[in-house]
Amino acid sequence: MLFNIIRGVFIAENYWEWKQLTRGGLSLSLPIFVYVFSIPLITTCVLRYWFKYALFIFIIILPFLGTDAYHFYLGPIFLLGCFIPVLPKQWKIIIGGLLVIMLFIDWGARSQVIKSAVVLLVALGIYYRQWISINLLKTLHWICYVAPIILLILGISGTFNIFEDFASNKGKYVEYKVVDGKVVKDDLSADTRTFIYQEVITSALKHHYVIWGRTPTRGNDSMAFGKYTAEELKTGKYERHANEVCHPNVFTWLGLIGVVLYSLIYLRSSYLAVYKSNNIYIKYLGCFIAFRWAYGWVEDTNGFNIMNISLWITIAMGLSIYFRRMNNKEFQTFIKYVLR
Repeated sequence: MLFNIIRGVFIAENYWEWKQLTRGGLSLSLPIFVYVFSIPLITTCVLRYWFKYALFIFIIILPFLGTDAYHFYLGPIFLLGCFIPVLPKQWKIIIGGLLVIMLFIDWGARSQVIKSAVVLLVALGIYYRQWISINLLKTLHWICYVAPIILLILGISGTFNIFEDFASNKGKYVEYKVVDGKVVKDDLSADTRTFIYQEVITSALKHHYVIWGRTPTRGNDSMAFGKYTAEELKTGKYERHANEVCHPNVFTWLGLIGVVLYSLIYLRSSYLAVYKSNNIYIKYLGCFIAFRWAYGWVEDTNGFNIMNISLWITIAMGLSIYFRRMNNKEFQTFIKYVLR
């Protein structure tokens, strides 16, 4: 990250590229939070403060938020939602209710729906943990890493594209919703990812930055979205600085080396959580971390915001020897203290 930020300083040619370097650098600096949030006291203070004030503010700003944007604000809900079975009763209702709302309020917000559903499944797994073997958790953990790699290879080779496969159901799964006073039809099976991968990979091959990346100063060539940057901002470059998909952005900015190193942080955290934890809760959290890495090939937009900070709090807990040393009772006490 530091190497490519320094490279980016020499590459930046205008105001907008300096702004992109700042934005991209902040997004890529998020892993530094693992050093902070691996300390239970700091994690407790931050989460307590957020749950004390942010949910109240959420009610105030609710009329101004789109229904597909709740998950950008409610990031910590995905973390604490995994532990619904051990939450105090009133918080079970609040957090469970918010997850259900995000699950059903807008089916067009596929990312919000999927993450909410997975959190509820993790919570359900913890509730029925006595019937779920550790070996099953280990298997699910590795599936989250192996399956995306296989699908990525199949997609790049042209053998099988899972996004196009879903898009074959075009018109079957449709949601009608009101946008700006008009009824809009939203096709839930639409393929909005294939062209992003095509642009990202084609750009990297064309400009020879596959290994080292293009630095956070620049984006990938994009005929779909580059017109605004080139003509409206008058940069003359048909590029898109950041896409909706996490790992392809890392690839554009830091190259294959960056993607591998970035991914190893997830892998290290989830592996330690599943294999080296003294409590069952962190083991389940390890599976959720593995899922978030897998989902980073579908969405999880890079950005310096509460949603991504919450993700890195989760990763920090998996890496933290303090959290992994806790027994079940001690971890339950930690969760309850956060919401006290």
